[in-house]
Amino acid sequence: MVLAGLVVTTGSAQAVRSVRGFDGTTVKVAGLGIAAQFPNVPVGAKARIQRFNDDNEIPGVKIQYVEFADDKQDPATALSESRRLVTQDGVFAIVGDVSQSNPGDFFNQQHVPYFGWAFDNTYCSAKPTTSLYGFGYNGCLVPNDPKVMPDAGGALYTYVSKLTGKQHPTAAVFSNDTESGKDSAQYQSSAYQGAGFDVVYAKGSVPPPPVSDYTPYVQQLLTSDHGHAPDTIVCELSTDCIPIYAGLQANNYKGTYQSPLYSDALLKPMSGSVASIQFNNLTENTPALTQMKADFNKVKPGAAIDSGGATAYFSTDMFIQALKTAAKKGKSNITPEAVQKAAANQTWQIKGAAGPTIYPGATQKSYSACTTIVKDSGTSWDTVVPFTCSNKGYPVLKKFKS
Repeated sequence: MVLAGLVVTTGSAQAVRSVRGFDGTTVKVAGLGIAAQFPNVPVGAKARIQRFNDDNEIPGVKIQYVEFADDKQDPATALSESRRLVTQDGVFAIVGDVSQSNPGDFFNQQHVPYFGWAFDNTYCSAKPTTSLYGFGYNGCLVPNDPKVMPDAGGALYTYVSKLTGKQHPTAAVFSNDTESGKDSAQYQSSAYQGAGFDVVYAKGSVPPPPVSDYTPYVQQLLTSDHGHAPDTIVCELSTDCIPIYAGLQANNYKGTYQSPLYSDALLKPMSGSVASIQFNNLTENTPALTQMKADFNKVKPGAAIDSGGATAYFSTDMFIQALKTAAKKGKSNITPEAVQKAAANQTWQIKGAAGPTIYPGATQKSYSACTTIVKDSGTSWDTVVPFTCSNKGYPVLKKFKS
C-alpha cells in the first residue's frame, strides 16, 4: 500500500519513506572514474555487494550496482555524468569512486555520499569535520592547504635507506601538470622529506593524457639531482607511470622507482619497480584477504585483484558499514543523510587487509596512514616492507611549491 510518499514494506508494519535510490527494498549505487585506467572497479564493488546480498546483511534490503560511469578524466564530463546518475538514474550513493574530478559541491548539495580512493580535495577539509559527503577508505589524500602531511613516505624510506646505505637518500617526486597534480607533488614531497629523504625535485610536470612524447619528462628526472639521477623516483600518476618507467630503463636508471600501480597485468612492464599500496599485499593469506579473493571469484572467476578493484571493494565495504549503522534504527532511517552521518563518525577497518581509517579526523589527512611496499620481481609482487600504519605528521614545506 502506498500512502503520500510512504512505501509499506512486505512483512512489516514499518512505513519506509521513499528516498532517492531506496524504494524500501533496494539501494541503488554506482561508480565514477577513469574507466580506461581502472577496469576492475566494477568487479571490486560488485564482489562486496554480492556478499552483502547473499548473506542478507540487512534483512530485507539488497544493493543494486547500476554502472561504472566513465568521467574520462575530465571535470565537465565528471559533473555531467554525476548529474545523470543522481537526477536520472536516482542513485543513493557513489561507491568505488576513482575520479580525480569529483563534483564535490554538487554531491554535497544533493546529499550524495561517495566512497572511494580520495584522489581529489573534495574529500578533504582544513579541520576535521562531519559535514562532507566524500569518504576515502584511506582518508583525505590531497588536501587544499594542509599544514601537516601524514607519513606517506616512511615505508619507502625504510626500504631505500637500507638498500642504499644512505641516511638521506635523494628523491624526485612528480605528478600531473594540473592544479591537483601540483598540489600532490608539493604535499607528498613534504611527507617524503619528513620521513628522511632529501627531496631534490617536486613538480607537477607531466601533461594530462594523451602525451605524445615522454622523453622531456624522463630527462628532467634523470638530471633532477643536481645533474644526476636521484636514488628514488616517485610517480604520483596512474598509467602514465608506465611509459615514464620505460624511458628511465632505456636510459639505464639504477635507482628505485615507485608507483601506485599494483596489478599482475603489469608485472612484466614494471619489473624491478616497487609499488606503494595502502593495504596489505594481496599475496598474504589473512582471513580477510582470503574472503576478499573468494568474493571476487564469485563475480569474476579467476579475476586478479589490482589496486582499482581493491579500492572499489574497500570503499564499498566502508559504505556498507555506514549503511548498517543507519539501518539499526530501522529501514525508515536508510537515507543518504543518515548514511553520511554514520560514515562521518565511524572508524573503518578490515583487519588484516586495510585500515583503520578514523573519521572525522580522516577529513584532514590520511589517519592512520597505512602502507605496504611491494617489489615487482617480474612474476610476482613480493613484500619488502610489510603492511604498517603510522600516525606521524610532517609540516608542509614551502620549498616544494611547484
